[in-house]
Amino acid sequence: MAALLRGLRAGRLLRRLSSVVAAPTSTTPKCSSRGFHCASLRLKDESKSDKHSASSSYSSSSSTTHNEYTSHQDSDPSSGDQEQDEEYETEEQLQARILTASLEFVPLHGWSMEAISAGAEAVGLSSASTGMFINGAGDLVLHFISQCNSKLTEILAEQHNQVQLGQAEYAMSILLLPHNIPESLKHLSTMVDDIWYYAGDRSTDMNWYTKRAVLTGLYNATELVMLQDSSPDFQDTWTFLDNRIQDVTNMAVTAKQMQLTGEAVAQGLMGAAVT
Repeated sequence: MAALLRGLRAGRLLRRLSSVVAAPTSTTPKCSSRGFHCASLRLKDESKSDKHSASSSYSSSSSTTHNEYTSHQDSDPSSGDQEQDEEYETEEQLQARILTASLEFVPLHGWSMEAISAGAEAVGLSSASTGMFINGAGDLVLHFISQCNSKLTEILAEQHNQVQLGQAEYAMSILLLPHNIPESLKHLSTMVDDIWYYAGDRSTDMNWYTKRAVLTGLYNATELVMLQDSSPDFQDTWTFLDNRIQDVTNMAVTAKQMQLTGEAVAQGLMGAAVT
């Protein structure tokens, strides 16, 4: 198309050029040469304009093609397939999800296909999905056992990571080193004070010091018993602690009674002296 336009324009210029050549004789050769020169310049300008328009047309066409290609890439279904692959759930994962939800319905339906069907509906699936469980209720029982075994493994791993009794003894021996004693006593006093505070003690008299001294001695004695305790769940240590708390309570009651008795005796003596 651009070549055709250039051809038409060239023909038009040639006609103009011929009209210049066929001009009256009164026109000097100088004017004729000027006409040739003007026509030549105009032909060059139009040629440049054609090239520029052709270049612009090509750039526009290239941009359109690039946009179409980019749009095609954006709408490429392969990208959606990758997202679907990431969200894809295997059959085993789907079965495990259904069986986990089905355990909530075992108290109502027992170990049965009804429980599995209810579990499937609970996760938003049709009850017809129970057809993937070939063993029926057996799959539900086996899934429950598998979950119990996994939890047992977690419990055992947690207990294995707990501080062992022998390690606790070593830790206490480190705290008894001279340079660690001040900080150790600081932490002990803070703990004892917190226990009494959350127990409701708001005393500001001498009882504040008495209560904390008693609890400190009780805690240290119980800790020493625990280090030597080999009974299940430290049952002997708990028994020792209960007995010592009872002793402290009895001492408080006895002290209160002695105080009341002393006050009564003092009042009696004062009354006798007055009479």
